[in-house]
This record gives sequence, C-alpha cells and structure tokens, in this order.
Amino acid sequence: MASHTQTPVLMLFYETHKEELEVFERLKKNNPTIVSYLAVSVKNNPEVAKTFKVTQLPTYLILYNGKECWRHVGNANIDLLKNNLALIEPINREAFI
Repeated sequence: MASHTQTPVLMLFYETHKEELEVFERLKKNNPTIVSYLAVSVKNNPEVAKTFKVTQLPTYLILYNGKECWRHVGNANIDLLKNNLALIEPINREAFI
C-alpha cells in the first residue's frame, strides 16, 4: 500500500488510453507541486492494479495519508480531477488557478 504522506497522490491506471494520459500529464505540467502524480500501466504492473482492486480502465484514485479517498472509473477531464483534488484538506481551489 502507499506510504503515509501529507501530500495527496493522484493515480491513473491505464492500458493504452492516450486521451487519459494527455489529461493527466497536462494537469501534472500545470500543477506540478500540488500533489504527487503516478500513472500506472496495468499491462506492465498488473500486481499494482490488483492491490488497488482496479477492474476497469481507466481508473483514477486520490490517496491521502495512505488511504483512498476518491475513485473515478472512466474518462475524466481536468475540471473533474481539479474539483476532487480541491476537496482534500491541504489543497484549496486557489491552488489550481
């Protein structure tokens, strides 16, 4: 399981979905220090997907203090990701402006 940290972690589990990777990378590029980012290729890391009980792709997770606090299965846009990250205690909406 993820280590306990004060920094939220946004995870993307994907197979070959270029669109999801583009959204993820754009958010990461524009907000590099707000959260930690981890993109996981399920093809290359099936054991990680199994650990997090990922059964459908793409799947996005937000971990905070070592616990899953949000999950989204399916396509996601930047606004959806930002809005859910903004709900995490140490992050606020102004961080994404």
